[in-house]
Amino acid sequence: MTVKRGRGRYPIQYRNPITGVLSSNSRYTDEQGKSRTSTSVAFLVDGKWVSKRNAPHNRETFRKYQNSKRGYMVTLHKSAKNHLRKKLERGREILGDNELIEAPRKGVSRQNPWLAQKFIQHFDEQVTRYGYKCPLTHIPFTMGSNNQKFEINNQVKTFSNVSPDRIFNHIGYDKQNTIFTSQLWNLTKMERPLSELDLIFKTEIMERYRAIIAERFPDQKYNFNELKNGAEPV
Repeated sequence: MTVKRGRGRYPIQYRNPITGVLSSNSRYTDEQGKSRTSTSVAFLVDGKWVSKRNAPHNRETFRKYQNSKRGYMVTLHKSAKNHLRKKLERGREILGDNELIEAPRKGVSRQNPWLAQKFIQHFDEQVTRYGYKCPLTHIPFTMGSNNQKFEINNQVKTFSNVSPDRIFNHIGYDKQNTIFTSQLWNLTKMERPLSELDLIFKTEIMERYRAIIAERFPDQKYNFNELKNGAEPV
């Protein structure tokens, strides 16, 4: 196989997302017979094939982008989409139209950054109302990896990083059901009922949470003390 050189003068190759075959040609034919461009790119660096993200000439650019607001939120949006896809694949019924997350499509892995715009706008609207902080714990928001870490469920997380939390786990990512919290809140909450969360969080935090639930779901169909209202973190 002829391997051409990409930017940074490193040999480059592409992976066909349908067959998994490596090629110097970025074009491939999808299942519908249409010509597509592969976004799965690898560079040969010091004798090893590395992803586009880890190529030396891209690494710093990606780091800066991932720590920017847009880069962080686009990644968060993609993670939420994948989380939703896995639930659907397991046969879970998710109510609502998921207006903040485009519907997962079979065979389509590419993430269009602009499809995250509603997601980002919803975050901005929340910040306008509650400030740049978790509306529950009042921890100032961060969007990066250089802040205080904590470990939960064998995962090392940044406790102040923004995390999308679905108030009710059986409802999707829509404006009514989605709030942005700190990772500390979302990962601690999981699917615990409110009665258990009362034992973990301070009274004022739980009062804020109940107020948000009552405002978002004013019909009061839910029993706050017994409902497992948490969202699995993404």
